[in-house]
Amino acid sequence: MSYRVFARKYRPQTFAEVVGQEHITRTLQNAVNSSRLAQAYLFVGPRGIGKTSTARILAKALNCEAGPTSEPCGKCPACLEIAEGNSLDVIEIDGASNNGVDNIRDLRESTAYAPTRGKFKIYLIDEVHMLSTGAFNALLKTLEEPPPHVKFIFATTEAQKVPATITSRCQRFDLRRIPAPLIKKHLLFIAENEKILLDGDAADAIARGAEGGLRDAESMLDQMVAFCGDHIRASDVMDVFGFTPHEVVVRLADSLFAGDASTALDSVAEQSGLGKDLSRLTAELVSHLRDLLVSQATGGECAVPQGKLLDLVDHFSAAEAAMKWVSDKKLQLDVAVIKGLHLLDETSLTDVIDALSGLYNGEAPAPRMERAPRSVAPQTAAPTLAAVPVSMPSPVLEPKAPIASPPVEPVLEPLLEPVLEPEISKPAPVVVRTPPPVVPKATPAPTSSPAAPVDAALCWERIAAEFSKNSVIRFGWFREGVFDRIENGRMTVRFPAVLREAGSSMFMEKGIKDIEARLLQDLGQPTKIVLEFDEALQAATPEPDPAPEAPQPVEPVEETPAEDPMAEFLNDPLIEKALEIFKGTLQTQKT
Repeated sequence: MSYRVFARKYRPQTFAEVVGQEHITRTLQNAVNSSRLAQAYLFVGPRGIGKTSTARILAKALNCEAGPTSEPCGKCPACLEIAEGNSLDVIEIDGASNNGVDNIRDLRESTAYAPTRGKFKIYLIDEVHMLSTGAFNALLKTLEEPPPHVKFIFATTEAQKVPATITSRCQRFDLRRIPAPLIKKHLLFIAENEKILLDGDAADAIARGAEGGLRDAESMLDQMVAFCGDHIRASDVMDVFGFTPHEVVVRLADSLFAGDASTALDSVAEQSGLGKDLSRLTAELVSHLRDLLVSQATGGECAVPQGKLLDLVDHFSAAEAAMKWVSDKKLQLDVAVIKGLHLLDETSLTDVIDALSGLYNGEAPAPRMERAPRSVAPQTAAPTLAAVPVSMPSPVLEPKAPIASPPVEPVLEPLLEPVLEPEISKPAPVVVRTPPPVVPKATPAPTSSPAAPVDAALCWERIAAEFSKNSVIRFGWFREGVFDRIENGRMTVRFPAVLREAGSSMFMEKGIKDIEARLLQDLGQPTKIVLEFDEALQAATPEPDPAPEAPQPVEPVEETPAEDPMAEFLNDPLIEKALEIFKGTLQTQKT
């Protein structure tokens, strides 16, 4: 019999053997036992965590000769055929290579035929997100209402690429990454069955390197057996896969925290010389910083502030992502280490605030005593200086003029004592002492009652002008309104009776609300608007354009006969001179 790799040899055959997916297996077992089976299932998750294996176990549970059962026997012909992948009733399709419309049409036509051996005909499409849009559309109707004997099971690593119309027709199960302790336990189980001596540190290194994928861990163990034989050590795992020992990661982090650039760069150079995977080293460093951050957040001690740890995690995470696209990873990591040292040297805003808080708590009285007179002196100096000069007739009108006068310094000294008192309200009476004769005379003026209607009338005129200007068609007739009175929070405006129909238009309901809002803004109190239509008022009619003035008769002006052009020509001095020189005569030629 040919050799079978661990990933196939130790593939789970029952729900109980599935590692780390109890929330999925329990749900499926209960669904089978209670006959609550959906027509389609969608298994989502990263590679190597059991999507296809769980789908095959579900197929065995449905087509087992003793089933449907949550515990397939694994011995009947149906179970054996499904386990080997050659069952006629379980059709496994690779979505990456069978992603066309024609492939889905063939699948749809085959659903009409009954299963050959089992109770159900099961279509298992792996990497279903690779199907084309046309293929998905061709599958929709059959997926929603398949024949009773047909079940669909889809598996994908990228659920976001599956159309929502497909997802909504399936029961979705999200499989999780398998924790490292469970992977380590499973690896030790395999090693025990295979009579292999696997060190615990070696199993732990493989489990961490698999990053949650059990199939990857089994393949790595298979590779280590081929390299080491029957005894696998942690150092062997580090050498084969380029893993960095945890002690090196801790030393690199400590050198960063200490600001020791030489030690940090030497550690990177050492690991690069040993052929270690620098991308994985960066990932291990990020994981270590994350552990320190979580420890500090939960009450642990760490010499580095939390903000600095957050900056380092973000920085080295970005460096790890960038390493996938560069050829010289050592250069990338060296630059990342140097930038990380600069991040630790920078003074953050949190550090500045903490330092200022400490300074404030330690030396609070002195600076506050010095700053207090500077902020209060301009407020108290103005009224006090206004009372000192005697020759000024109106100190209130020019409060800033006395600031430059010589008496400023002797007046400020006695004011320092009340300013430094704990109660700031004491300087207030000093400010009020000088203006009493002016304030009472000025304040009662605006409260006189006769001004209210005048203000309301002007307010209405402004509102009418504004509304009619904004919309002549709807509110142009507001200009015809005459303010009548305002009492008890109601403003009455009178309009000619011919505008009664305009006042009941559909635009007025909103117009009234807008007017009342404007009245509240201008008058400072809620005011209702009341429209009255008076027969006595006449709508203003547009004045006719003035008739054009009749043209005034123009008195005939006697035109003076124009001079004879020939005579004017003959009298020209130049012509006369020419005739004299050339002894010529003028002749007229008629044309």
